[in-house]
Amino acid sequence: MEDKKLPDVLKKETSRRDFLRGTATAAGSAIAISAIGGIAPKKAEAQYSVQGVPGTKPYAQKYRFAERQNCTGCRSCEFACSLFHYGTARPALARIYIAKYKDIVDVPVMCWHCDDAPCIKACPTTPNSLTKDPKTNGIILNEKTCLGAKCMKCQEACPAKYIRGNPDTGQPLICDLCGGDPQCVKACMEQAGNPQGPCLQGRPLGIGVNMAFREVTPEQAGKDLANLLFYPNVEGKRVVPAKSKTRKGR
Repeated sequence: MEDKKLPDVLKKETSRRDFLRGTATAAGSAIAISAIGGIAPKKAEAQYSVQGVPGTKPYAQKYRFAERQNCTGCRSCEFACSLFHYGTARPALARIYIAKYKDIVDVPVMCWHCDDAPCIKACPTTPNSLTKDPKTNGIILNEKTCLGAKCMKCQEACPAKYIRGNPDTGQPLICDLCGGDPQCVKACMEQAGNPQGPCLQGRPLGIGVNMAFREVTPEQAGKDLANLLFYPNVEGKRVVPAKSKTRKGR
């Protein structure tokens, strides 16, 4: 599918970016639910693909990671994803999304492309409606055989609580990594003004690391971020660094 360009409004910096400057580095992910003005979502007119986007890049980015504290909630990733797959700027169709924790922290929620793929194992159809593209590591959905909303066993099996349903078809929105060239990563790189760097990053290797990331739910990631970025933290507690122990007489 032809690569779509982001609207000009998405190239503007956000106030959150100024706030996040100078924060410590911490890994994670998230997506904002607040709307961006100036873009009126329209009903999708896309022809849904049967097999997703197969691998076409010689050096595919098989894994995607996120520096959670660098997320500004700009939602460029959502728009880039929906534009690429469906030709419309409609975040509800994005295969990555931003969640809001207590209205103060933006958390990217995305597929970690688990090495053992619990979502694929949970699929009850024969043949399996979910498969992994060996070239890209992306999850490919066969929309002709998927049972959609009346099943969603893949959603139940996802340890990261990432999978959500397509509002038009009821079928799961699964990340295919855009054929090995994830558009969300490119959009984040272009939009990033944080001196710490962009939130999303793609890598050709990452086996094992993604398995650790998936154990952190969006809610837990939001709580960790809020405690990192705010003082006192959202629990009303004051975090005091432990003093180093010294020997007597020194």
